[in-house]
Amino acid sequence: MVREPNLVISSASQRIVEGEVPFKVDIYKLENGDGWTLEVVTEDGTSIVWDDLFDDDRAAFDVALNTIRREGAVAFANGGSNVIPFKQ
Repeated sequence: MVREPNLVISSASQRIVEGEVPFKVDIYKLENGDGWTLEVVTEDGTSIVWDDLFDDDRAAFDVALNTIRREGAVAFANGGSNVIPFKQ
């Protein structure tokens, strides 16, 4: 029986508030995985996941924070032009 790999959650994962807009920054990888996944979740539950993996969890956090600041927290939270709605 093949065991499913564990999910490793980075200690860099945290809740942040930027421009009075709350975000949840999740950084995780599969046990023995090659890189860290970055996911930012907005207050309304919108999940934005980066396509590229990061070698370092701290670098992933820095990218999340810099992207939120560069794009503008409100635009990011309100589903800016880079967010594709999920079709049901």
